Amino acid sequence: MDFSAYCDADELLALARLDMEKERLDQAMVKLKQIVAAERSGTRTPAVWAELGRLYAQLKLREKAKDAYSRYVEQNPQAAHERFQLGLICFELNETESALMLWGEVLTAIPGHPPALFYTALANARIGALGRAWEMCKQILSRLEADNLYFGQTKDLLQKIEADPAFRRMAEPGSATIVVPEMPRIEH
Repeated sequence: MDFSAYCDADELLALARLDMEKERLDQAMVKLKQIVAAERSGTRTPAVWAELGRLYAQLKLREKAKDAYSRYVEQNPQAAHERFQLGLICFELNETESALMLWGEVLTAIPGHPPALFYTALANARIGALGRAWEMCKQILSRLEADNLYFGQTKDLLQKIEADPAFRRMAEPGSATIVVPEMPRIEH
C-alpha cells in the first residue's frame, strides 16, 4: 500500500518506527522507502537515513546500513548515537580503522561514552594493540559502575587479553606499558 498518498513524511517515519518496534520490518521498509522516494521530489526528511541504517543493520545488510548511516551523519554531524552505530557497522565489515576513527569522534563529543569506550578497546585488541586495549579496559572498569552492561563485557575482554600469550610476553618485566589518557568517571 502506498501510504505516501495519505501520510506526510513525518507520519510515515513515525509509523515506520512503530513497525520496527513491533518487528514488522517489511512494513517499516516499505514506509521508509516511500519517504526516500518523496525526497527525490524535494521533501527532506534526514531522519529517514538513521532509521534505514537501523533497519538495514537488523537485516544484516551492512553495506546498505553503512551508506544510510553515512548519509545521516553527513547531514547531522552532531549525531553521536548514529556515528557510534556507523562505527559498529564498519567494525562488523572489518573496517577497524574507520570504526576507531568514528568512535574517537564520539568520545570527543561525549567523553566517557561507555559503548564507544568498550568497542574502542575491543577494536584495539582486534588489531593487536593489546597493551592499549588492556589499559583501556582497566580504566573503563575503574570508571563504570558494576551494574553497567559494559562493565561485565569489559571484564570479559580484559580476561581474554590477559590470557593471550602475546599479551603475556608483553607484560613480562622490562616491557613498555602504553599510557592511555585519563577518562572521566562514568555515572548513569
